[in-house]
Formats: sequence, C-alpha cells, structure tokens
Amino acid sequence: MKITMAGIEFNELREFAKFATELDLFGVVQLTDPIKDKKGSILIKDHVFVKDTAIRKLETIPDQFEPKFKVNMSSDVIGRIKKALSKQIASDAEKSKNEFLTILFKNDQTSTVSMEALITSAFYSNDIVLVLYKIMLEQPEFFRHLVSMGLISLGTAIQKNYSIRLINRYAFLAGILSDMIFFGSDYWQNSNLDDTVMPRLTSLSARIASNLNMPSQIVSAIQNHFVKGIYVIENAGTNKIDMNVLNLNPFLENVPRETSADDYEMIDNENYDESVKIITECLKITRFISETYKRLGGDNIAEKLLVMFTYNVEKKIFDKEIANPMIERFKEYEQIVKRTRKIAELENKCVHPPSAWAYPKPKATQILCKNKVVECPHYSSGWDINVVSAQEAIGFIGTALRPGNYPKCSLEKGLEEFK
Repeated sequence: MKITMAGIEFNELREFAKFATELDLFGVVQLTDPIKDKKGSILIKDHVFVKDTAIRKLETIPDQFEPKFKVNMSSDVIGRIKKALSKQIASDAEKSKNEFLTILFKNDQTSTVSMEALITSAFYSNDIVLVLYKIMLEQPEFFRHLVSMGLISLGTAIQKNYSIRLINRYAFLAGILSDMIFFGSDYWQNSNLDDTVMPRLTSLSARIASNLNMPSQIVSAIQNHFVKGIYVIENAGTNKIDMNVLNLNPFLENVPRETSADDYEMIDNENYDESVKIITECLKITRFISETYKRLGGDNIAEKLLVMFTYNVEKKIFDKEIANPMIERFKEYEQIVKRTRKIAELENKCVHPPSAWAYPKPKATQILCKNKVVECPHYSSGWDINVVSAQEAIGFIGTALRPGNYPKCSLEKGLEEFK
C-alpha cells in the first residue's frame, strides 16, 4: 500500500481487498484507472463502484492482470477513513495509561464537549485524513503518541468556554501535529526539551502543518510552543537526534495538488491574536506534560506531574488563566496543590531570585539560599542545611541544586502552616 497526500494506491490484490473489507468499502470505493488483463480487456472499469464479486473473480486469475489499484478519494471513502481514525483515537484514549490524561477527561467533561464528534469534525481535509491514516497503519505507537498530544491540548482548551470559533478544534489539531517531524523515526520517545534543539524541531513540524494547509493559527502555535529553560539531565540518553534523518520525512515536501474549499478553514480575524495565544499556550502545556511524563517513574505519576505543573504555573512559566482551570480538575490533589502554590509563592518573594529554594520538594519544610547571598535581609546565619544528593529543578525547568551546605532563608516561616 502506498499512501500519500495525493491518495492511496495498492500494488497487491490482497492488500486492496483487506482495505475495502476493513473499511466496508465494497459498493462504495471506485478506482481512478481501470484494471485490465494482459490482452487489454477491462476487468474492472474506472469510476464505477467496485463489488466484492469483482475482487473474487480477480482472485481466480492472479497472473493475468496488473495489480495496480489507485483509489478514487471520494467523500464517501474519506468519510470511512475518518470513521476508522476516530474509532482508533477513541479506543486509544480509553486504554491510555496516562493517568493525567484520564483525569482530565473524566466525569462531567463530556457535557462540555463531545470529544468524539469534535475529533471527527477536525479531520476536515483529505490531507490530514490521509496523513494520519498512513501514520496509524505504519507507526501505530507513534500514532498513539500524537493522539495523546492532541487530547492533552484539547483537554487544556475545553476547561474554559472561549467565544472563539473553532478554538477547541485548533487546539486538538495543533497537539496532534506538533511532533509530525518525528514520523519515520523513534526520536519521539526522547526527552527533547532542549533550548538548542526544540526550535529546529518545532520549525519543521510547523512546516509540515503548513504543507497540510492548516490554518495559520495552528502553524504559528506549533512554531512557537517550546518551553524555554528546561533543565537537561546529563547523560539522559544516547539516542541523539540526527537532523539528516528527520529531513527525510515525506511530509516536508509540499506536493502540488488540486485543492477544494474543504481544504481551508475560515480564519476568525477578529479574534486572531487571542486564538494564537490560547492555542500556543495549550501546546506549551501539552509539551511540558508530555515530556515531563517521559521522565517520571514509579507510582502516583499524576500527582507528581500535577505538583510540577502547578509549581511552574505559579512561577509564571505558563499562563494562569489557561492553566488554573485545568489544575482545578484534579480535586483529589487539592491539598498538595495548595502546598505547592505556597512553596512557589514564598520562593517568588526572594529578593535575589532565583536564590530561594524550598527543600525538599514537593513537601518542603525548609527554604535555603541557593546562591548564598549573605547581604540579603532574609539570610539566616548559623543554620546551614547540608544537601547530600543533587536536587533536580521541579518539572525540569531551571537548574539543579548541587550537594553542599547552604544558609537558611527566613522565608521558610511561611511553611509553618503545613507543619
């Protein structure tokens, strides 16, 4: 099977028959070119509905025709592929092991938006349908990763009611297309939040989104959504990204083809800047959650991730108006969220930022001065804290705390309510 943005083509009868059977396309699908035997006689006409009886007849004469089945991408065929995509996405979402994602969509969220209906309507052009169908068949694990990105972005957007046309659809599409540059590789499994690498990756994924005729809001969000200042773990992995491999991505090529009105969506010019801001922020949050999730292990991952996310929201890494409604979904972690916000609030009072460091996180009982600023009014002499093991920046944003002795900070008095 060969799937491109131009269409679908089969060079084997068995594969074409499987395709038609799985999508229930007999009596629906047509071919753009006729199937002829070696004498030139037509066995299946072009642009007529192919029946299963015609396929069974071909099976009896396997060596007497050229097996070249070029599918006519009619609205009916595209509709069946859409249905298959939506069904697979719904199944992946239901089976997802991402506890954070599960909580995001549970309970009364279905009353806010019909996820399945929104996903189906999001696949409004042949380009996006064919590309995702190709990925679903050829790289199912990568497809599940893209689905997860799309659903987290959607789950972020639907926590508020925006009076902006198609904002939820755009958030979903931005998420699902944000890592398209990794198709054909396994680099999507890496932790890639590096200030030097991510701009190049997002630029390439944005280029693919543009090639797929995505609205400019989506292209802009993908281009600019990387989170700056991520703390990179030394020797975290050896699967270094080879840009030459990524440049072989078939979707980077903008293939000239006929387009229709359905290939484009109306741009809401009145709310354009606001929609770009919202989609970009949803994608930044998605990127943080997805990449951080890769680094977490053990139990209570959703709680750990929520603590990291909440802390960095309070540190103004993310937009509170968009992030806080999302955090409020996690009612069972209300107390740890409250404590995390207090820790960030106290650190934000640092006179010489970012010196104040609550220790040990997330259940800090002390605050130390990381930069040992003796002249600071909050400096407490004679009560040094001995840090034995290095402490990572919470949520991997910022720098690590190295082992050593550090003076105490009087801001820790604010933690007394949790003792």
